[in-house]
Amino acid sequence: MKGTLTGIGAVLGLLLLLVAIGFGSYISAYNYAAAIEPQITAAWDNSQNILAQYGQKVMEEAQIPTMYAADTQKIVTAAITARYGAEGSKAMFQWIKEQNPNLDPSIYRKIQEVIDAGRDSFQNSQTTVIDLVRSYKTNLNYFWKGMWLHMAGYPKIDLNKYQVITTDRAAEVFKTGKEKGPIQLR
Repeated sequence: MKGTLTGIGAVLGLLLLLVAIGFGSYISAYNYAAAIEPQITAAWDNSQNILAQYGQKVMEEAQIPTMYAADTQKIVTAAITARYGAEGSKAMFQWIKEQNPNLDPSIYRKIQEVIDAGRDSFQNSQTTVIDLVRSYKTNLNYFWKGMWLHMAGYPKIDLNKYQVITTDRAAEVFKTGKEKGPIQLR
């Protein structure tokens, strides 16, 4: 009788241990999904923020050379008009060496830096989204963890929404499997 009770107690203890392990595994999987879904949506929102801010910066910075050229033209015109009058110089010969201002190339370098930094930041944010979605999909496909995740109703977000933001050029290259050569800047 005593041996039978010990055997029943051992079996019950083992069953209780298995239930506790299963419940702990379920809680772990549930907590993982509850944490990663907001991470994915936050990373996606951050990518949108980066792209929007980057685009705005480029458009704003690109206005500077035009403004600089217009302002320089006004200053040069005013200086020449003040020096020679509204009709210009009437002299037959002039021994004057004019010094005309040039557009400062650092303005263009600044725009290039904004573009480079913006593209790098956007690429990093897209890589974060890609990696989070990949990790989540991997866990959804694991036997044990995936089973618990699906039982808990995950994924609750549409993972297909989080696609890579690409360009027509890149999409065409991947569609055809061929790149046409160097990118033409002009």
